[in-house]
Amino acid sequence: MLEAAAHHFDETGYSSTSLAQVCGTAQMSVGAITFHFANKADLAEAVEQEGRQRAAAALEAIMTNGAPLRTVTELIVAFADLLKRDVMTRAALRLAHERSTADMLTEVWLPEVADLARRASADGQLYPEVSAQDVVDLAEYLARGAEARRRSAPNGSGNADRLAEVCELAFRGARRSRP
Repeated sequence: MLEAAAHHFDETGYSSTSLAQVCGTAQMSVGAITFHFANKADLAEAVEQEGRQRAAAALEAIMTNGAPLRTVTELIVAFADLLKRDVMTRAALRLAHERSTADMLTEVWLPEVADLARRASADGQLYPEVSAQDVVDLAEYLARGAEARRRSAPNGSGNADRLAEVCELAFRGARRSRP
């Protein structure tokens, strides 16, 4: 049911998705869906919640005690990969944007990036003129750029190696020591 809803929310957005469409894809009756979700807004909230949980699980799998900026790069690449392969994540992001709610980047991902950036700063890995917030902002721009690129070319391959190279180039100006 949630996968069917995520598919429609990802493809056409919140306002263009109907419960009847979701029912058709899920091969369920409207009554079966409304037994679990009172309305489309409740269904969309469940999709957003599942997308947040999947993003959090992917983030946990990446978090290491390695170099903080390297970990930030790994998080950006993992996020782009998650968008490529997981409809629930894509739908959750689109729903958050369309419904003006906080998205998983803001709630789940950026706080971890901020911790890594503060750690990099405290460890002297950043130039003095580069703040931890600069790193967070750059990481967010790169991640949202990956999201926008994925949305504009949904069937594109999205080369993870190239994204990692771009991240390395972007963070090179902030990092005191080379990896």
